[in-house]
Amino acid sequence: MPGTTQCGGLRAAAPARNVTRRVAAAMAAGIVLFWHASAALAQSQSMPEPGTEFRECDTCPVMVVIPEGHFMMGPPPTSFGRFHHEGFLRSVTFEKPFALGKYEVTFDEWDACVRAGKCDKADDDGMGRGRRPVINVNFRQALAYTKWLAQQTGKPYRLPSESEWEYAGRAGGALTRFLGIAPEQVCAYGNLYDLTGKKKLEYDWEHVPCDDGHAEVAPVGSFKPNRFGLHDMLGNVWEWTMDCENPRWRVNPSDGSPWLYDNCMHRAYRGGSWLEFPPVFLWQSNRYKYLNARQRDLGFRVARALP
Repeated sequence: MPGTTQCGGLRAAAPARNVTRRVAAAMAAGIVLFWHASAALAQSQSMPEPGTEFRECDTCPVMVVIPEGHFMMGPPPTSFGRFHHEGFLRSVTFEKPFALGKYEVTFDEWDACVRAGKCDKADDDGMGRGRRPVINVNFRQALAYTKWLAQQTGKPYRLPSESEWEYAGRAGGALTRFLGIAPEQVCAYGNLYDLTGKKKLEYDWEHVPCDDGHAEVAPVGSFKPNRFGLHDMLGNVWEWTMDCENPRWRVNPSDGSPWLYDNCMHRAYRGGSWLEFPPVFLWQSNRYKYLNARQRDLGFRVARALP
């Protein structure tokens, strides 16, 4: 029968596609309005200097001001290990600074939102809470945290766009690999699947030939920052971004804003995690996507518009 599905001998009405599309369109429209409202709010505030760190409440994330600049987003077509979904090279220009979380959002910061009744409790999978990055949160939950933070502070907090994330991750450099350093040295800069992880977890895949001392997720700030002063841009946990997943980057905005469209069912996340290893996953242009992903190695960091 048209419009129904057969399941276990019973007939059930099939989902109304037009309703699903209207819900997705309303969600996307709301996100677009939230993005532009954040930018408008920022215009009425003074701008700190690039490199400045600030924190706007006791339970708020520490933020770092990222300078304006230009970069070529994405890996060169000849890059070893490049995946097709990493898109084309494209020019992106940031005409003014923006702020990005110095660390991934922690359980301490997330639990403040839970106590306020605005966020769902997140499971730490027995790995610990406190200063460890929050995990097991999907895109909608991460977005809800940024909206609560914006309401609490009166400041335009949000998730970063993919281009903001990659620009900040490269920290003014052109390299797409893990900071452009030897595999034996990356354990000083990020929490990866290393000798400690291999010994404890015994997963049957490649590991980095060094030891960062953490088999699973590590407290934020445990490793050296990049040149912009940001920690764990690669490794520790994957991080949600605002963008709808889109392999055709040539049509994406060139001003650093996110790629959004009405029927957006997938969001990109970046950065690799404690379960990953170079050279395949741990580079700034690698990207994954799934709207309802809620994983033990997936979290986020926040961004904030500046005047």
